[in-house]
Amino acid sequence: MALIHLEVSGLRNLTSVSFSPSPDLNLLIGPNGSGKSSLLEAIHLLGMGRSFRTLNSRKLIQNGADVATVFGRIDTGASVFSLGVQKRDGDITQIRMNGERLDTASSLAVLLPLQLITPDSHSLLQGEPRERRAYMDWGLFHVEHGFLELWKRYRRYLEQRNAALRSGVAMAELQQWENGLAETGEAVTNMRLTYLQQITPLFNHIYGLLLEDAPPRISCRRGWPKDISLHDVLIKNRLSEQGVGYTMSGPHRADFRLLLSPGLDAADSFSRGQQKLTVCALRIAQMQHLQQATGRRCTLLLDDLPAELDEQKRRVLMQTVAASGAQCFVTATDRLLLDTSEWKETAVFHVEHGEVTEVI
Repeated sequence: MALIHLEVSGLRNLTSVSFSPSPDLNLLIGPNGSGKSSLLEAIHLLGMGRSFRTLNSRKLIQNGADVATVFGRIDTGASVFSLGVQKRDGDITQIRMNGERLDTASSLAVLLPLQLITPDSHSLLQGEPRERRAYMDWGLFHVEHGFLELWKRYRRYLEQRNAALRSGVAMAELQQWENGLAETGEAVTNMRLTYLQQITPLFNHIYGLLLEDAPPRISCRRGWPKDISLHDVLIKNRLSEQGVGYTMSGPHRADFRLLLSPGLDAADSFSRGQQKLTVCALRIAQMQHLQQATGRRCTLLLDDLPAELDEQKRRVLMQTVAASGAQCFVTATDRLLLDTSEWKETAVFHVEHGEVTEVI
């Protein structure tokens, strides 16, 4: 998988941009505020149908424009697909593949598996549990074909049980939703636990390269107490959950933490630089696992890689990303800050005032 052509119009300060990236490494070089991060945002829109910087479409659309449009071509190795995403005021999104309109963005994600690392990525460690659940579910979406439908079934049962708790329905109806919720919830949790076990050796290896230290332990929290089934927890909590009107236990409350040897949480103990490298290790482990499990390459968006890292750490990180086999887009203010020696092919693009020029 590789993005081989990108066109952007009406998105932030990108009035009209068109270029053909390398399938390997792409450096986006330019001063702050030049549009580098907006280019990564455009690629993220193409692969996810949404921005990583805002949920408000109006903030994406350039002043004076009615729509922001991103078009790209993806080479899967077997064929080339055309993708298009438009954002209109009022949070209206239109998605097309090979000219045909799509109702959901999941097909985009299949064709263009994306990983994102920004200066705010430390939130994977410090932020809300939903970010870490999304991390696990990204991996399962890409390597387990039945996961998406299973997760949708779980969410439907959860919504139905919550509605039943609020309305005070008969016990028989409540039990019906609980049976389905417990069955799908246990299955989702088993998939998540297996996935974390599979990526742990990859994470440990990459962490050792980047931080030259023993890796923290990945500790998963299921979303309900140990040594009891989800079904039993749902029954036990009926009365209290009827009072609040929603289900308090299940994989929708799951989390995982990185624990150091004394039991300390890495999020509370690491510096910002250590946190950034730890998140990089987690993301790169996912990319490697995806390629090993499916043969599909990831596209990595790495915004402001030099931030918070010294020269030696930047070099090791670039070498590690190169070894992952991913297509990569890296932004920086100076190309000399980045070691490209491990890459087979590198394309350099100068970005300034929303215009992109390839540097020969």
